[in-house]
Parts: sequence; C-alpha cells; structure tokens
Amino acid sequence: MKKILLAAVAALAIVGCSQNEEIEKAGEKAEINFGTVVKAGTKAAITETDNFATFTVRAYKTEDKMVAAPALSSVFMNDLLVERTLPNTEWTHTGTFYWPLSGYVQFFATSPKQALKVTTGYPTFDYTIATADKQVDLVAANVIDAEKTENAVDLAFQHLLTQINFSIKGDTEDFTYTVTKLELKGAKDKSTFTFNGSETIGSWGTPEISAADVSYVYDKASVSVTPVTADPDKETAFEATGNALFMLMPQTLEGVTLEITYSAAPMSDLTAKTFDGVKTVNLTGTWGMGKSIRYTLKLTSDAADITFNPSVSGWGDETPGTNTNPVTKP
Repeated sequence: MKKILLAAVAALAIVGCSQNEEIEKAGEKAEINFGTVVKAGTKAAITETDNFATFTVRAYKTEDKMVAAPALSSVFMNDLLVERTLPNTEWTHTGTFYWPLSGYVQFFATSPKQALKVTTGYPTFDYTIATADKQVDLVAANVIDAEKTENAVDLAFQHLLTQINFSIKGDTEDFTYTVTKLELKGAKDKSTFTFNGSETIGSWGTPEISAADVSYVYDKASVSVTPVTADPDKETAFEATGNALFMLMPQTLEGVTLEITYSAAPMSDLTAKTFDGVKTVNLTGTWGMGKSIRYTLKLTSDAADITFNPSVSGWGDETPGTNTNPVTKP
C-alpha cells in the first residue's frame, strides 16, 4: 500500500500532575513528538495527505511491555486532540508531554475519534457504519512499547474499512444507459475493532447486522454511459475523484445484493427505451480491511441478465477484475 508522509511533524508534548515524579531530570527531559503517515482513499472523502486534518491520541504508561498484557490503567494522554487548519502543515494541541523516566508508553490513535475501551491487553472500540450520506473514512494507528527517543513517534495510520465503488458499461453500441439509483442490501454493518500492535494495527471481530433492512443507497444524480464503435468498452464511475461511493464493514459476503435502477435507449432517440426498470446483482466474495473494490456492471439493453466484473486492489490502486457472474432476473 502507498505510504504518504504528511508534510508536518506534530510537536506533541504534555505533562500532567500525576506524571511529575516520573519526568526526566531538568536539562535531560525529552519532549514527545509525533509524525504521521497514512497508508494508502461519496461522499466519503478518502483520508490522504492533503485532507488529513485531525486525529485523537490515547496513550498509556506501562512498566512491562505489551507482550505481557499489562493492565492499561495509567493514562498518559487522555484522548488528546491533534489538529491543523488546512492547508497549513503545522499541527497543534493543548498541553505538553515528556517521556517518562522508566517503563514504556503505548500509543493508540484514531481518526475520527473513537470511544476506546480497555480492561487488560489491547484497547477495543465498537463501530457501526453510518448511512451513505454520513459515511467517513476510518483510520487508526498504534505504537507499542515506545521509549525515550530523539525522533518523532511515527503513527502509521491504516484504513480500517472497505472502499466500495461502482462503474457501468453497456452491452450495445450507440445505446445510452442511465442509472438513477443503486441500493446495496444485506451487508453487515457493525463490529468491534481490537488493536494488536502489528503493522496492520488490529482486526475486526465477527460483523453483525445492527438493525433489520439495513441498506446503502446512491440516488443523488443519474450516471450514464454510451458505448460507441470507437470505444465499445467505455466505462463511467459513480464516485468523484478523491472519494469513495461507500465505506463499509470488512466481511465475507452472504446474502448481499445490489439493486440497479436504470434505463436503456438508442442514443438517437432517448425516449424509445428498450429497458426501464430494476435488476438485481448477487455480490459474493470478501471485502478486506483497507481494500478498494470496484464492481464494473455491464448493463443490458433488454431484459437479459447483467454481468459484473469485481476487482480488488490495494488502497487507491484499482486493476481490472477477471470474474464474471450472472445476476438474478427481477
């Protein structure tokens, strides 16, 4: 995946009264600094270098390394908000923190802020996918067993959701295909994320459905494509540049469908429609965490089945898929 180094190092330092006795001696104390990296993103804007403007840090001081699963009871940074005003590169925050004299510091960061829960071992948080018009990119980072250093603490943020996009193409030249609505049904939308200190940051638990009839709808503007002899495989994407159509929960698909409302007509007479209705695609496979998946829907000009070619890639890199699957007739 791409690694995008943010243009600024956030000078984060703080000290609380409870840490006074643990701070380095005067003249030797080292301020804690953070550097940030986003691993490479609708409505849902993709978090990248230029638009990454805020994150929240929770840090704990432990006497033992995390491999011993110590209780994270000594809060060193309590949901510290770090932010910048774009396009400025300077990060700001409230307070100053210094490295403790002994032990380790465990850093956990999220954007947007999440309600971390801790007993023993690594923190967790619950997450439910919002409706399509309120979805956001969710990223997180952790640095484990950190000790005093002259270098910045580099927070390598990882995308936690799956980016789902759609494109359309047509099966008949000189026909115009116009989609007015996409509705994705049956996807699970709720799970618990657990940090694990690894390069992938953590993992999701078993996804669930938060409520009956959860669906995600695109119906903001019609999207059209007209294949011609010079470009018979012409495609049109639904999402705008720098955005994702949907940001959804990673999962293995079971009973997930896509309803496509569209019409087809000869480009010479758009009123002479040969199809005007809804068709349903069955989606299968796996949505991986931090993956970008594009479904290219090949629309038909009559009542025949639609086929689709899904492709899965690293975040931000899309390659053509090879699978072709039929759809259920309406």
